Amino acid sequence: MISARRFSLASARRITALLALLLSAFYVTNAWQTLSLGRWHKPGAAIFPIALGALLAVSGLSVLLAAFALYFLVMPVIGNMMASVLFLFASMWLLSDDPGRSLLRLAIYAIAIALSFEWFFVRLLKVQMPGGMFRQWLF
Repeated sequence: MISARRFSLASARRITALLALLLSAFYVTNAWQTLSLGRWHKPGAAIFPIALGALLAVSGLSVLLAAFALYFLVMPVIGNMMASVLFLFASMWLLSDDPGRSLLRLAIYAIAIALSFEWFFVRLLKVQMPGGMFRQWLF
């Protein structure tokens, strides 16, 4: 006999999203209190953890635990830039109120955001990220 109160996928996603939001809030608060933000021309150590916490919060809100896990699994193979573009595109498409409206616009947004993060973290802050097989074509 199957219980009427089964643990459904929708409730598991909600619990996962809440857990991700709580973890990101803790991580950002901890980084904000213990690390230096620095200045615009010389960023401090807190910038990267706060940005990471914000990304975790966005991921929690998008309720895409499977896509988030795939993002980290494929990143060493195809590189940070390509994995970020695919993850951002999938997130925006799944969160869109009308998924069929403009895939080209979503792709452009995903590419622009991934390029911005690549420039800020990898080029400006010198954070080492996996290049994958496409590294020779990037900047």
